[in-house]
Amino acid sequence: MTTPVTQRPNPNALLTALLISVGSYTLMQTMVVPALPVLTEKLETDTGTAAWLITAFLLGSAVLTPVISALGDRFGHRRMMIVTLLAFLASTVGAAAAPNVETLIAMRALEGVSMAMLPLALAIIRESMPPERIAASFGVTAAMLGGGAGLGLLVGGLIIEDYSWRWMFGFEAVLIVVATALVVRFVPETPRRPGAADRTVDIPGAVVLAGALSLLLLGITQGDSWGWGSPGVIGLFAGSLALFAVLVAVESRQADPLVDLRLFAHPPMLFTNLASLLLGVVPFFFYVLLPLLLQMPGEITDYGQGHSVVESGLLLLPASVCTMAAGGATAPLAARFGPRAPLFAAMILMTAGAVTTALWHGGTFELAALFCLVGAGSGFGFAALADLVASIVPRQELAAGNGLNTVVRTVGSAIGAQAAAALLEAKTIANTGIPSESAFTTGFWLAAALGVVGIVLVAVLRPRPYRSGSGPAAGVPAPQGAASH
Repeated sequence: MTTPVTQRPNPNALLTALLISVGSYTLMQTMVVPALPVLTEKLETDTGTAAWLITAFLLGSAVLTPVISALGDRFGHRRMMIVTLLAFLASTVGAAAAPNVETLIAMRALEGVSMAMLPLALAIIRESMPPERIAASFGVTAAMLGGGAGLGLLVGGLIIEDYSWRWMFGFEAVLIVVATALVVRFVPETPRRPGAADRTVDIPGAVVLAGALSLLLLGITQGDSWGWGSPGVIGLFAGSLALFAVLVAVESRQADPLVDLRLFAHPPMLFTNLASLLLGVVPFFFYVLLPLLLQMPGEITDYGQGHSVVESGLLLLPASVCTMAAGGATAPLAARFGPRAPLFAAMILMTAGAVTTALWHGGTFELAALFCLVGAGSGFGFAALADLVASIVPRQELAAGNGLNTVVRTVGSAIGAQAAAALLEAKTIANTGIPSESAFTTGFWLAAALGVVGIVLVAVLRPRPYRSGSGPAAGVPAPQGAASH
């Protein structure tokens, strides 16, 4: 099943299989969002419990992605992608048949395994694509994160408007079956590194990392409802910090650590991960605020647009197109101006989008056009991060490196979503629970400020391969189009 092929696969078929696989994850990430009010009613639960349908997916993603990615580096990326797709399919079918909200939440947590498909796909591209197509394939595949997320909002809205919520998961299951068939048919197994199969699986590191990430994300996602200064939230953050300290001690003693602490303390990798955190935070201000701004009834507020869920999804769809287009344009931009140029473009575009939206958000099509700036910035950013990680991380740890980078971005997404939700709750029109216009403008200005931090961060980033203590450079050359600067 996993014997490496001696002949390169059809690059177009390979890329199609990987894009549909990654796209199935990004669709499921956001498809449930517009259905939350319906799910709250149909499953006879409250808003706080229904919100766990989002939180559980984030938790499952953060916990499972580093482990699956590391296993891919050891036992084969194609093999682990098929395992991931099958687990994703089983949990999605389970979600479609869920008899109650508790079962649905559990299935959503298991669906989080799907996030591992992005780092696995990037590792497969690095090993299996013709050299001249690696950089462009990185860009398009990574940009699928933003493009698919926007499409998921629309698809979820369309399904929930006319059909049962179970059809969301049924539609997704069909897409996963198609993705699995394409991977089996067109994706070759990546070559084994010498001794890779003999490397041990770092179970202690995986358990401690899972615990630390779970407590961190729980603290972030529950902060708004429990209170940021509550004993529960403070306890979660303290527990997470303690487990990260334990992780340092555990990994420093492992021969084959899940997390190479020296690599992730390597300044270029550290700054790349910080940039990934910001690329998670900033767009999620818009994912939370813009749909609500478009849907707010105009007869109740003087700033609302009064659109339906489907209409708002359609208005936000052009930004997804911009995300994919920017991802495809990343390689030539990097080839012309260096590997940091797309990341600069990402931070500048997102900052410009946030500033202009904070200043001008009174028109429907104005909002849709300005969101395209953020979408294009996301596309450049996602693709640039994939390229930078490939230029820094040792080749035999590429999936693990991208996996942890993706987890960092997931933590950023949770922070952005919760910060936006906290603003909406804190700033309301007097004697109502309706968010005031200042809640939206403050959120956009905060996103702009974080974008400026990102610009400064990229200015001090100097990409260079990670070198082990005494050996030669362990990193791989940057893909074509991303020359080192």
